[in-house]
Amino acid sequence: MTPLRFGLMTYEAAPWPELTARWRRFEEQGWDSLWAGDHLWSALDAEGRPVRGRFDAWMLAAGIAAATSRVTVGTLVSAAPLRNPAMVAKQAVTLDHISGGRAVAGIGAGGNPKDLAYTGVPPWPPAERGDRLEDYLTVVRGILERDSFDHDGTYFSVQGAVRAPAPVRPERPPLLIAAHVDATLAVAARHADIWSSYGSLFSQLRRGVRLDEKTSVRLTKERAALLDAHAEHADRDPASIRKSFMAGFTEDAPWQSVERFRDFVGRFTDIGITEFMFPFPLQGPHREGVFEEVVADVLPRLRAGERP
Repeated sequence: MTPLRFGLMTYEAAPWPELTARWRRFEEQGWDSLWAGDHLWSALDAEGRPVRGRFDAWMLAAGIAAATSRVTVGTLVSAAPLRNPAMVAKQAVTLDHISGGRAVAGIGAGGNPKDLAYTGVPPWPPAERGDRLEDYLTVVRGILERDSFDHDGTYFSVQGAVRAPAPVRPERPPLLIAAHVDATLAVAARHADIWSSYGSLFSQLRRGVRLDEKTSVRLTKERAALLDAHAEHADRDPASIRKSFMAGFTEDAPWQSVERFRDFVGRFTDIGITEFMFPFPLQGPHREGVFEEVVADVLPRLRAGERP
């Protein structure tokens, strides 16, 4: 059985000393990974005051890396339409050095429409999304894997890229790819070391639709099967792609009780998910004390191989 891993994502700004202390506490608690969410927009309250402020994802990840020494650190996920792929490759290798080889480059083809509006960047047309992501990841991988790289793609081109410095580890930093539709799942099957899903899509969340517990598992299972089929078609072993789930965007409520947490993890491990990420501050309904009990008693048991 593949060991289970558990991580937390920072998605709201807070005073920097508070964030640093939080990340160090999470590492001491034994969390396996800490992630930086990629959002730019901030909501306004009824009086017009900003709430849920945001930091830049890659700089936030660098801060996590500098504050910690053991945990995996990555972006969850860097929205491709917002950033040039050559720049993202350079950011990934920089994070790899800051973290001492603990970095993961998390990338997705979509992005929250509010973030795209914030920058004035149009979303990728759905019919082109798979091809654009393929071109994008070709650039990211080319720069991370080769000492010199040129690419004349349909959507992205690179001339005279020199890989200096190289990543800390002999191989490049792992790529985590978020994908939910057939075209992007096919790309993830060719490039991802880790596949990420979060259940409800941005298009659904924008309409107030959040998948219920049964539907989120069913659709994730179907998407995982598509990923595996595309991997086999690309002559990759499907088992070489780790499967992860980002909680907080469906009706699942793992922090209501220890039993609900175990049930949540059990339902998703049954369909092949081996890594779980949770937003912090916690999203959705949660009861006081459950988080602490899960951290102290449940996570060590699950990592050790106990069935949820």
